[in-house]
Amino acid sequence: MNLAKKQVLIDVATAGAAGDMFLSALTDLIGEPDVLLPVAASMLIYDPSFRLAIGSKEHSGNTGRVLQITRNPTVRFSPSDMMDVLQAVAEEVELSSKAKTLVKDTMTVILQAESRAHNQPIDELHLHETGSIDTVLDIVGTVYLLERAGLLEDTKIVATHVATGSGVISCEHGDLEVPVPAVAEILVVHDMKFHNGSAETEVLTPTGAALLAVLASEYVESIDNFVVQNQGIGFGTRDLGKIPNMMKIVVGEVVVAEGTEPKKPPTKEPKAEPKAKETPVKAAREKTEERTIVLDEWNADEVVVIETNVDDVDGETLGTLFETLLEEGLAYDVVIIPAIGKKNRPCHVVKVIAPKTGLKTIAEILIRQLGTIGIRYNTWERLKATRETLVCSLEIDDKEYMVRVKVSRSTDGSIVSIKPESDDLIRVSRETGIPIRELKPRVAMQAHAVNE
Repeated sequence: MNLAKKQVLIDVATAGAAGDMFLSALTDLIGEPDVLLPVAASMLIYDPSFRLAIGSKEHSGNTGRVLQITRNPTVRFSPSDMMDVLQAVAEEVELSSKAKTLVKDTMTVILQAESRAHNQPIDELHLHETGSIDTVLDIVGTVYLLERAGLLEDTKIVATHVATGSGVISCEHGDLEVPVPAVAEILVVHDMKFHNGSAETEVLTPTGAALLAVLASEYVESIDNFVVQNQGIGFGTRDLGKIPNMMKIVVGEVVVAEGTEPKKPPTKEPKAEPKAKETPVKAAREKTEERTIVLDEWNADEVVVIETNVDDVDGETLGTLFETLLEEGLAYDVVIIPAIGKKNRPCHVVKVIAPKTGLKTIAEILIRQLGTIGIRYNTWERLKATRETLVCSLEIDDKEYMVRVKVSRSTDGSIVSIKPESDDLIRVSRETGIPIRELKPRVAMQAHAVNE
């Protein structure tokens, strides 16, 4: 037997797909409740009232994550503005070129579908639900998390036949039959495999359909021969009764017997509705329950700590690690410690703290760039102060400047630290000529006043 390359299976056979379900499933997969914080913080420039909370949920023996969003419903973007905002946020969170292309392609799928559904040119469209700030978070956030989890390179993404729901729903366009016109356009144009499913309401949104259309290269009926390595479960906010309103994102590998060809997916839709094969979640559930008490007081997650010793690497080579690992979002922190090694030689201990999913990628970078013959690693659990991001307004020479501020709190709710976003301070400093050292306390004092 041999193993094919890593695959990601997006299981959307039960309750379809939506942007928030992608985000909650990937957050659960990565295992860090605040992993979306950089993307959520970028929303504050466009809507200072925006807030994102991630909680846990259980249904029918499945434990996963669910998102709760608070926003200003009047914040809407035109098609051109939406593309500009998506590009700006993608730059802000430092997505790779490939990831930025996926963001643009996903929004293009939505705009083209809306254009066909309403028989209007894209630049004349009046976007409703798809023009909200939620859509920005859903698209950029999903791609950001996929890249953070190391699932955009050397990975094949497949999906089950997606449930669309049935019946009639009320929205800003009025009463519409499910699937709504924009979703129907995406399904047909992109030749997506689908079925109604059991839910008698909409369970496949335009954003969810567009993400599937861009990400999935194949649609499968079953996950036979699929070896599960990790999985995340994301719940939607709507209550579907006995039907779990959830999607799964499963990471694994397909086992292929030597001398045989992989099964090809059927070319025709089967008469019977496909049933998603349940992946055992007992271990994941126990792990979640084990941390529940801790999470009530602190944020907790797991990271991998990777180390190697090097004694024959120059400063320029060591310096590039920070750019490679931090600026590309592969690691949370990189530390290089001077030391004395074997034979009394000066050396450096390179220590990287990263998501568990990034172990193989980071190990390859360290070995290739440093020439080290091996690395050591271990998994650590972390406790972290709760964090939130808010926006402070500075008025300088009759002009208003928005600065994002990260606020950390202890278990009793008291403020541990207030840190203005450095990029925003640099921007304001450049425009006003006021030094950063003078801006920082002004912002911090305002943030303290708001939070006390």
